[in-house]
Amino acid sequence: MPSASVIGNHGSETIQPAALEAAIDWMVVFRSGDVSELERYHFESWKNAHPQHAAAWQHVTGFLDQSFSPLHEKNQTALAEKLILRPQNRQRRAVVRSLIAIGFLGGTSAVVMQQGDMQAVAADLRTGIGERRRFELEDGSSVTLNADSAVDVRFKQDQRVLRLYKGECIVDIHPDASRPLSIQTDCGTVLAIDGRVLVKQLDARSFVLPFDGPAQITHLDGQRSRVSAGEGVWFDRYANLEPVGNAGYKASWEQGMLTVRDERLSEVVAAIRPYRAGFIRISPEAAKLRVLGAFVLDDTDRLIESLVQTLPIRVDFYSRWLAVIDVA
Repeated sequence: MPSASVIGNHGSETIQPAALEAAIDWMVVFRSGDVSELERYHFESWKNAHPQHAAAWQHVTGFLDQSFSPLHEKNQTALAEKLILRPQNRQRRAVVRSLIAIGFLGGTSAVVMQQGDMQAVAADLRTGIGERRRFELEDGSSVTLNADSAVDVRFKQDQRVLRLYKGECIVDIHPDASRPLSIQTDCGTVLAIDGRVLVKQLDARSFVLPFDGPAQITHLDGQRSRVSAGEGVWFDRYANLEPVGNAGYKASWEQGMLTVRDERLSEVVAAIRPYRAGFIRISPEAAKLRVLGAFVLDDTDRLIESLVQTLPIRVDFYSRWLAVIDVA
């Protein structure tokens, strides 16, 4: 997983995003005003388990001491204060958590940005929110980027390398035996001789789907895995594999569609985020729900409404920048 650079009043240090997420969750628990002794015990155990946890807690509490000043907008600040004083139900806690995350992750006094995101800003090929685009490369290959994706092109005399920093791409490879084309992610390197291959980077995992022939994954520890045509594989930097059989439907975004086959709602939300400005938060309970269907990506309002109609969930919108999904 790429490190997160946290810049605040105490200088710079590296904190993992998972630690920050957990610290925000604990802050919401304490702000609720109803904390049991068991919860306090679990909090202390979490904080003392790793220096990263203590550092994340320090940054989150330091941010909140500034009374939500990075939120800027008075109506959001007032809403946050009101909910913090009276967070008596799960919905309010979810909103408090989202407002804390927005302020902490997007504020001016405490900036959290993953290293890959910083590199993505200056990448050779990139797309914005809701944008899909095809790029022609000098060697005759082409790269189609999904929304909010970024790729660097590193072609040399003896090799062709594409570095996927974020998002998802489909590469149509022009064969060149003297210069094999590889696609690097945070979790390893994918090598395919020719044909089409889909590669995705999501959080701490990568996904590969070769269409026309086998592909090879070289993991960060040097281990290698072979992937057959038409078969998808999720993998991480520790060479853990999660196969996805008959995964061709995963490329439906190229036609503006999201096809889902018995997948968690959290995965659907992850696919929506590159197409929607703002923040979407989802509760752990809602995240576990299973989804089956086909949806139009370019109309996220309609997509979300379709989910509400078919799943036992509710979606609350707090301005155009924040949607909170929970079980109904």
